Amino acid sequence: MIPAQRFLLPALLLALPSCAASAATVPASLVGEWLSGAQYPANVYTEDFGGANGDSRRVVLNKDGSYVFTEFESTYYPSSFGTTGYPITCQMMDVTVERGTFSVSGGKITFKTAKIDRVGAYSPDRLNNGCRRNSGTRTSKAESGSDTMTWAVAAGKLTFRTEGGSATYVRRTPVQSPAAPTGLSADLRGEWHSGAVSPVEYYNTATGKWAEASGTSVILRMKADFTYERTGLLVVTTYGCTSKLLVQEKGRVTVNGAALTFTPTTSSSTGYTCSPSKVSSAKNNVKPYTERALVKVNTDGQHVLSLSSGSGETLFNRPLGTPPESQPGRSGAVTPPPPGEGGTTTPSAGTPSSAVPAKWNARGKWDAVITTPAGTVRVRFDMDDDEPRILGSGFSGDDAVGWIQGNSATGTLKIGLEVEGDREVELNVTGKFDGNSYNGRFTTTNAGGETLEGGTITMTRR
Repeated sequence: MIPAQRFLLPALLLALPSCAASAATVPASLVGEWLSGAQYPANVYTEDFGGANGDSRRVVLNKDGSYVFTEFESTYYPSSFGTTGYPITCQMMDVTVERGTFSVSGGKITFKTAKIDRVGAYSPDRLNNGCRRNSGTRTSKAESGSDTMTWAVAAGKLTFRTEGGSATYVRRTPVQSPAAPTGLSADLRGEWHSGAVSPVEYYNTATGKWAEASGTSVILRMKADFTYERTGLLVVTTYGCTSKLLVQEKGRVTVNGAALTFTPTTSSSTGYTCSPSKVSSAKNNVKPYTERALVKVNTDGQHVLSLSSGSGETLFNRPLGTPPESQPGRSGAVTPPPPGEGGTTTPSAGTPSSAVPAKWNARGKWDAVITTPAGTVRVRFDMDDDEPRILGSGFSGDDAVGWIQGNSATGTLKIGLEVEGDREVELNVTGKFDGNSYNGRFTTTNAGGETLEGGTITMTRR
């Protein structure tokens, strides 16, 4: 039954009479909906289980002495995208729904279980592309047993206590109804880029031709009228096999504090594994999702948007020189410092809102020395720079470097490096370009998302 920690019925406990408690024996302060953890719509706890994507508990105590208890448990595990071996994170859920009756005597409450339904190892609605979906295993059985614990309601919180511990619940946070905003805030609206964004279209439906993009990239556009467009591309190349997945969506975005809820009105996904001639597609398969938003401005003037959810965080950069990349109350674009120079950026009043053309870029062939506590690795690669977006890959015949993404203005790089055992790690590099050389430091992330030992990298242009 509802133990304070697990809320599942211990075996061989004293059974109660089968009738529900009378309304007169249920204190008014107990009656209602109580939640612990994430709060989902009411129907998610009883029927639409796929709408949950994190741990949560809910108990409904009714006036007639009946109750319904629901518990969601989330588990993340590493996987890979198709046959490419590209690391992704997948998720599965377990849900338990328990029904029965309860009675109250002073500060004691006794629950009697009547039925327990479970769905184990099923996939939530929101799942990373490439993860295998599972419908889960369903079980249902009648139960007869009881459990007694103490209860207390204070400061809007309901606490259950047993000898083994305690659990605290709160009533559902009421939905606020503030005055409708007149438009999406200026710090959010506009265009945002994540990853190496292609300067041309990703996929031409008429010709079936794909853009020569590498790695994961996302373009997000949000408008003042609360409409949005999002285009995401995943490109992975392993041993001559290239796989691409393109997801496009349009819809509306609503704001609730720091939370942005994206509700697609149309969506499509197109992709292939290894063979561009075997393209598969689907339409309107993206469901509404919510992410927490945070906008900050770096010392170089770069605006960064962080969108985070239970599945992780995505960082977006606003293309330099686009509104509102300027100080409040002043017109003009922010001009980034030239590569290799320090100092802060200075808004140029009266300057048109367009990026200042760079006179230097990272385009060319590079020799690199990667030094770690375990040893030194020498690699070679090509980089292309569309000022400031960098795309790159290893030389033909040198498969150690699978892909490179970066920003020549800030000096940040991400490098997919193959290590022993055909494993790939991601180097997250910060450093500085100085003419035909580069010096930086990096941290390393493996397929499971763990941060490993870092090191240094030096590069010389040929």
